[in-house]
Amino acid sequence: MKINKNIVLLFTFLTFLLVACSDKANIAAIVNGTKITKKTYEATLGNLILQQKQNNPNFVDNEQTRLLLGKMALEQLITNEVLFQESQKAKITVNEEAVDQNINNLKQILAVDENGKVLTDKKQIKDKFNKKLKTDGVTLKQLRKNIRKELSVKLFLKDLSDKQKIELSEDILEKFYDGTMAVARKNQNKIKSLSTEDLALITPFASEVKKITAERVSISTIFLATPETMDSTEIANKKELANKIVQELRNRKIVFIQAIQMYSDDKSALQTNGEQLIIRGTLPRDLDKKIFEARLGRVIGPITKPEGIYILRVNEKRAATPLTYGQLRSDIINYLISVALQQKVQQQVKELVQKSNVKILLPEYKVNAPAASN
Repeated sequence: MKINKNIVLLFTFLTFLLVACSDKANIAAIVNGTKITKKTYEATLGNLILQQKQNNPNFVDNEQTRLLLGKMALEQLITNEVLFQESQKAKITVNEEAVDQNINNLKQILAVDENGKVLTDKKQIKDKFNKKLKTDGVTLKQLRKNIRKELSVKLFLKDLSDKQKIELSEDILEKFYDGTMAVARKNQNKIKSLSTEDLALITPFASEVKKITAERVSISTIFLATPETMDSTEIANKKELANKIVQELRNRKIVFIQAIQMYSDDKSALQTNGEQLIIRGTLPRDLDKKIFEARLGRVIGPITKPEGIYILRVNEKRAATPLTYGQLRSDIINYLISVALQQKVQQQVKELVQKSNVKILLPEYKVNAPAASN
């Protein structure tokens, strides 16, 4: 099982805009004499809101959620500034090759067109990157400065984690495995015997175990959207188109990847060559049954749902594969060490922030600002 063996670095957050400003009205906070501008704060808040919208379809952008996310953004920026200052005290340096690699990574993220196709032309990639910089109102020099700062924080946190000592007994590992199996298999009697703390620790790991051991299929999907705003005539046209696509696929007049490119309203699947993995039990029961009982290579559909019409094809099937303690032991060790390190480092970071001289200048966060003093 593939588990990230590196500690999840805490509180790191790439913010493009770090603008020096002497006007107190434009300052969000001051950390040990270093100013965090409102522009930086607003950019960070904007990124958090965007992430919420992308990850949560039920996200509501209102005053209350902005206050909550704004608090998170301010805490991130304050913590990052404290950690950067500590990294400078520790004389941590970042080489230019690492900065260049991060710039290249950002370019690769942007090197995808509107249809999900990966760009290969260097000029196109460069133009898109420069356009992004211009849109965000940041120069390449400012971006490089902020990447250095982010990397300095990461190296400082890694140094903190490397100094920790974590010991795990065989008894702890075996009990964790038993708890994992209980949660993954939904054994309610054993789950009830777990403490709240143990259950919270086990659940994320058990979720990953379930993903890699559960019965699964690889499918290709064509999606024709039928939003509530669409009238009955348009919906009828979509249904007619869906039937036409199914016939073309079954008569082999077109291959599935071409059909996705030509007809699908969701082309994100093109980034994985038109395929996605589905785990048994994660879809609505009727759809789950159709997919897992279908023959390999069979075109399924059209299937009409409130949000749209689906046409599917099953590409590959894999049976459930239970894992023994011996197979999971090293991953359990890595996971438990990672969690313990996070907790220890997080406590140290909290103490560093509490010891710092932090002044909050945003009126809505002056009172009860966590880990900060006015």
